[in-house]
Order: sequence, then C-alpha cells, then structure tokens
Amino acid sequence: MGGMRIGTASCLLLAALAGGQRAEAVQPSPFVEHVFSPTATQPCTPDPAVPCIDPALADHHAWFNPAATNNQLLVYLPGTGDVPANALLFQQLGADLGYHVIGLMYEDGNFIAALCRNDPDPDACFFNARFEVVYGADTSTKLQVSPTNSVVNLLTKSLRYLAATYPDEGWSPFLINSELQWSQIALSGFSQGSGNAVMIARHSVVPRVVMLSGIPDRLPLGPEPCRGPASWMSTHATPSARYWGIAHDQDSFYYPHICANWVALGMSAFGPLVQVETSEPPYAGTHMLITDLKPHEGPHYTYAHQSTAFDRFTPHGHGEATLTPAWTYALTASEE
Repeated sequence: MGGMRIGTASCLLLAALAGGQRAEAVQPSPFVEHVFSPTATQPCTPDPAVPCIDPALADHHAWFNPAATNNQLLVYLPGTGDVPANALLFQQLGADLGYHVIGLMYEDGNFIAALCRNDPDPDACFFNARFEVVYGADTSTKLQVSPTNSVVNLLTKSLRYLAATYPDEGWSPFLINSELQWSQIALSGFSQGSGNAVMIARHSVVPRVVMLSGIPDRLPLGPEPCRGPASWMSTHATPSARYWGIAHDQDSFYYPHICANWVALGMSAFGPLVQVETSEPPYAGTHMLITDLKPHEGPHYTYAHQSTAFDRFTPHGHGEATLTPAWTYALTASEE
C-alpha cells in the first residue's frame, strides 16, 4: 500500500551507484519520502462506470523537507515505459530546494514519438495523444487512457491521499475542493513526461516547467536544427519565461527536435543554447541548457538521452551529480 522513510543526502545514492564509497563529511538531508501504490489513492469499486486505477502502475514517490519549503509542489513525470524510481536524485534535489515533490506514475507505456511519426498530421497527432494521456478525454485513435488513469486524476488522488495520510506535512494547499491549484504546482518531466508537463502548462498557468531531454516530438524541421514550424506548443497559457530545458547534444535521435520545440515554446528569447560544463549558473540567463558529458554507464554516448535525468546514467563525481548545478538553476532561476 505505501511506506515512509527518512531520506539521506543525494550523494549517498550516488555513492551506492559508484560502488559504495561514501563521501566524507556527508550530512543526511531531513526530507521524508513516501512510496505508495496508485491504487492506494482510489480504491476500486464495482461500478463499471468508474474504471479502476491500473493495478500495473508502478509506485508514486513523494518527498517533503520540513527544514525547507517554498510553498510549491514539484511534479515529476517519467518518460516512455519509465518509472519515478529511475530519477530519485532529481526529485530529492527538488525537496532539498524546498518543494513538496511528487514523482507521479501514469500511463506512460505508449511510445508517442513512434505512434505519431508517420501520421499525415503529426502535430495534431502529438497534441491529441498527449491530451488524452493528461486529461483522459477520448481525443486520440493511437492510444486509450481513461479519465481515471489520466495524469490529472492520478495527481488529484495522490494529493488527496497524502493530505489525509500525512495532514501535518502541508500537502493540502495544492488541492482545494478537489481542484488542483496549478498556480502553486511546478511541472517537470523526462522525455515523454516533459511533453505531458507542457500539455498541462498549455492549458493552465503554472509557475515553472523543467524539461529533461524533451520535448521529443518529431515534427518537420526547418533549415537549421533549432528551427521548426509552429506546432501545438506555440500557444500556451504559461508564459515562455517559465520554461527551462536541459538536453544532451549527443542525443542524436531527439536533440534536433528538442531544440526546435524549445524555440516553438519561445525559450530562445532568453538567450542561446549554453553548454553547462563550460559555463556556470546563471548561464547568462538562458533557458536552454545542453551538455556533452559522457553518461556514467554504457559505451560512448549510448544513454545520452537518459543521462539528463536517470540516476544510473547521469554523470557524477565527487559525491554529486554533475548536472546538479544545472538542475538547481532550472528549478530555481527567476523568470525575469
């Protein structure tokens, strides 16, 4: 059903990944992690009109740091076939920075990039598929996601569960009268998850969107890698100044499209692409960050796409994820 444990500093997880060598003078972070099944948040009923939450969904992860709060929720959405447990370092960092954090599991098994690649209208295909995943409306012929298993319902039920189970941790302000308070909910996601985060930001004003290796939607490109046509991303309720992205320039399958999609979101207005390992925060104020760092595991750049988020593949050294400054910047930089 669920569980709770006191978190330790992110570098301890990195130490385990690196072979168990513990860094010196490591102080444990005071955050608390809750791990719980999506089915625990909405018990199944015999009413056929109310579908059950998919019992095959992996666990949600929630993080709370009583020593720091910025009065915002950070939602992390994993990528295709992915689970929140693959990106714990990023979620822990969010908690250390004062966010309440939910790593939300959802129906991410549909490979939207492949489903829409050869569609005669890929722009509409991507929009309709993502809209159905996020809101559960029957808008796409490529996949089937019920309202019960939509991102919005799963998040709503998770917040209700957390507020009821841990009433002293401050989860309730993000859900009032069963309505998600988007003005206090920052969004982040890896790959497909980043596109689903932007779908929400397209319809609701949110304080921040952080895209890791996304948005990967493969739309026809213009004459240069960072130029593409107008797309479903070109219109959005959330101002362009509230979007940040981190991508790997050796992510050959997706990088040109990620870059073009950032331009479609209006992010190029705040500066050019900046390589994080040859710069430092505040990266000249840009909202478009890239890296060329070799992933921690795998030959050459095989896992470049995953390395912006996954604990296993993100570069690290000296007891810390190398991308921590870039993650921190994307999660905290002012939109000014």
